This record gives sequence, C-alpha cells and structure tokens, in this order.
Amino acid sequence: MALAGRLASVPLDSIYSSDLERAAETTRIIAAAQPREVRLLPTPFLRECHYGLWEGLTRREVALRFPEDWAEWRRGEGIGSPTGGEDFISLAQRAGRIFDAAAGEGKAVLISTHRGPLRAILCHALGLDQTFRERFLVTNCSLSALECDPSHRTRLVLLNDTSHLAGVL
Repeated sequence: MALAGRLASVPLDSIYSSDLERAAETTRIIAAAQPREVRLLPTPFLRECHYGLWEGLTRREVALRFPEDWAEWRRGEGIGSPTGGEDFISLAQRAGRIFDAAAGEGKAVLISTHRGPLRAILCHALGLDQTFRERFLVTNCSLSALECDPSHRTRLVLLNDTSHLAGVL
C-alpha cells in the first residue's frame, strides 16, 4: 500500500484505529511496513458516525425522505442528529478523547479512522467549533498531520495529502 510505504520512514510508536475492518486492515499494513514493532490500539471510539435511517442514502435522498429532519440538520450546520442516528457532538467527543490520549503520549502516533471522526479530531485539536468540520476536505487514503507540543498550540502540518498515490490511481 502506498501510504504504508510513505510512512515506513516515520518510526511510529502507536497506531489508534477504528475497530472496523477497513481501518483495521489499513492499520495492519502500515504497522507491517514499520522498522520496529508498533502498538496497535483498535477502538470503537473512532468509528464513523452512525447515520441511523440515513445510512446508505445520498443527501438528496435524505432530503426527499426526511425533509423536516434534513432541514433541521442543515439549520444546525450538521451538528444535530440524523433520524435514528448519532449526533455529531457525541462523535466529536469520543474521537476527541482518542486524540487527547494519543497526543498525551508525546510520541509519534498515527490515528487511522474515517472521514467524520478525522474532521472532528481536526476541529478538536485546533480549538475550532465543530461546525467548521465541513471546511476540511478529507479524502480516502489521504494523510493529515498535527504537531502536538505542550509549549505551543497544536499545529496543522499537513492536510489531505495524497502525494503518495501519484502513479497509483
């Protein structure tokens, strides 16, 4: 995998990941490419938001099937709760706890997760309100990096970088 090759020269101490298979498999591939053994920490706290009755639907389909709920969701800038699903603030809180644990290690840590939790982590780490999450473009197999140092605020070093995919796609 291209991302594992790119990260092979970055000696990781730990990898937190969603416990869902796609993220867990990505984590195993990245860990196998590391020069030393890496502690793997799968957790349900990094799972994607549960969209309830909206699962598998496009935004257009949600708007047609659940017009009142969709209008409420849009008014709240996506902070509300999908019909029968998890509210985004809950997702942000659980993902934020994992980021805080990872940052507290003071080591090189990778978090392998899905788009929703990653955007929530970016807002949390940078001290932004969760309504800003839609401003972060995060694509599959991209790499984002934060520098966490107790002597200053967390800094965004890299966002949505896919240069490791050049020639692969």
